[in-house]
Amino acid sequence: MDKLLYYAIKYWIKIGLHTYYQQIGIEGLQNIPKNKPILFLSNHQNALLDILIIATHCSRKPWYLTRSDVFKGKMLKDFFRFLQMLPIYRIRDGKAALAKNAAIFDFCGQLLSKNEAILLFPEANHNLKRRVRPLSKGFTRLLQSAFLVNEKLEMYLQPVGQNYKRPTQIGDSCKIIYGEPISVSPEDVKDKTNIETLKTKVSFALKNLTVHVPEEDRYETILHHLDTEKVDYLSPAMVNKRIQQGFLGTPKQTRSNKKIKVTKILLAVLNLPVCLVWKFVVKPKVPELEFLDTFRFMFALLAFSFGYLILFCALIWFYPPLTILIALISHYFLNFVLIKVMP
Repeated sequence: MDKLLYYAIKYWIKIGLHTYYQQIGIEGLQNIPKNKPILFLSNHQNALLDILIIATHCSRKPWYLTRSDVFKGKMLKDFFRFLQMLPIYRIRDGKAALAKNAAIFDFCGQLLSKNEAILLFPEANHNLKRRVRPLSKGFTRLLQSAFLVNEKLEMYLQPVGQNYKRPTQIGDSCKIIYGEPISVSPEDVKDKTNIETLKTKVSFALKNLTVHVPEEDRYETILHHLDTEKVDYLSPAMVNKRIQQGFLGTPKQTRSNKKIKVTKILLAVLNLPVCLVWKFVVKPKVPELEFLDTFRFMFALLAFSFGYLILFCALIWFYPPLTILIALISHYFLNFVLIKVMP
């Protein structure tokens, strides 16, 4: 029963993602080792959506290490544990809380010794900037815990590049690229020198799987150049090559696209009550820009799923069920088409 519920939630979210995004591209699924212990290591730009996209478009059923502040209340803790999410504690949670990580790492070591898969974000934070930030050593501690359980494990690191065309905007597109797996042994995490070498290898892999602007002091200028040239951010190899070539002069001003505004107006009119609740009730509560997309997606998923159900139950007293179903499916289809035709 639990397995059935897990996959029901997974495909409900997957359908929602394919409605919310204009396009979701997946590359490199064949690179993921089967029936082997794996650490999925991904760059982290878009908060919870980074997890959801991998979780619903992956050949494995990974566990997820998630910031501890989302585990508030027993119901949420139980629900997140059901979804195979585990809390990870940071300095901001207090020094006392950091001690709890030891038990989490031990548990992860046990999972990996059973050929399970775990997803974590080695940058240890999220940021919308198109660059791979310095990696923490957290994932190497998981490896050490796993090798303590079984030093003969055939362990792999699976680098994952997440790329978004225009994050935080409605009708965005994304691409997930699974790179070549990295085989690791106890030797790779036995001392600081080897750990730094492994971190460098993972960082290099991630920088090739996602758009990486290396010059942080010129980040905005380089990004402006890329936007002016209208590069395809879903093709990181091409964009990174363009960055390496360098830019001359001052980037030109880009013009706004009126078609996008027209599409947004049509979407707002078609979904006016939902848009008003989002704008005046939910959106003001978004804690930071990196969470905007996550809040909007989760709000839309719940609002439309339960909204359609409530409308069906209310209208069934006045209209035939088939008529109501046709009307609701038509409304959903119009939303779907408007998202897909956004420039």
